Amino acid sequence: MSVLTDAIKRLLENPDTLKRSDFSLQQRKALESFASQTRLIEIVKQGRSTVYRVINAKGLSNYYRQLHPLTEPDLPADIPARSRNVGLNRSSKQGKSRHDSYYLLMKSWAEGVVWRNKQYTLEVSTATQQFGAAVIQVNADQAWRCNRSLLFVENQALFDQCDWLNADFDGCLIYYGGQLSDTLLLWLSETPRSEHLTLFPDYDGIGLSNFVRLADAIHPETKLSFYWLPDWRNKLLQFGDPVIWSKTRVQFENAMKKLNALGLTDKNFDDLSSLCHHHGKALEQESIWL
Repeated sequence: MSVLTDAIKRLLENPDTLKRSDFSLQQRKALESFASQTRLIEIVKQGRSTVYRVINAKGLSNYYRQLHPLTEPDLPADIPARSRNVGLNRSSKQGKSRHDSYYLLMKSWAEGVVWRNKQYTLEVSTATQQFGAAVIQVNADQAWRCNRSLLFVENQALFDQCDWLNADFDGCLIYYGGQLSDTLLLWLSETPRSEHLTLFPDYDGIGLSNFVRLADAIHPETKLSFYWLPDWRNKLLQFGDPVIWSKTRVQFENAMKKLNALGLTDKNFDDLSSLCHHHGKALEQESIWL
């Protein structure tokens, strides 16, 4: 719900005149502009106070309905969150947008890499050989756990073509598609899903922000590592992108501050920050093949 429609909703729900102090600064600015454009409400002095008064209740209600076609009681309880947002706000992204489920897409080549819960066992290497990948539907309150380390990659190219991995890699490779899902982070926080988890993101503001979010979320019994490309310093100088750095610099700097506060920085992170700032470049995962 927008600042304006939230204020209009309050006016419609309160038959008495509301004072200027009842609204936030942003709401007051939005209501002043709305009043001058529509004449559905008026803003007047009343003694020493400024008050907002509805002039045309029916017109104001119709305006609100145009932006918010349905109310909560109009919707089924089990409707997906984004569909609910469309009904309430005409936009899937306004309101609660997190999906109830997340699909953990993974690969493994070593024998004996399995995920287990109280009822089932998923043989990841067998599924990879037969189908190209394995998947688990992630929901809250699940007991799934892997017997090997987990390596998360941000970009699909590294998930599709895995010749960059060490020949002796015997863990579980997982693709997360740019941003770590809130549902996934919550799931990782509930119980140790593996003894060791490694994140391999792009070396930019988004990548470091995801590492911070993961560090904040994972269960304390899970060891967390950052994946450092071989010869990453030279790759950053030679193949780093100044445009990506410019777009994500603020996120990068905020993430570095949080990493310092969490005590997770080391020489590699210090060097990464120094080189990115000095050369004005960020590095993408795909440089691993160069």
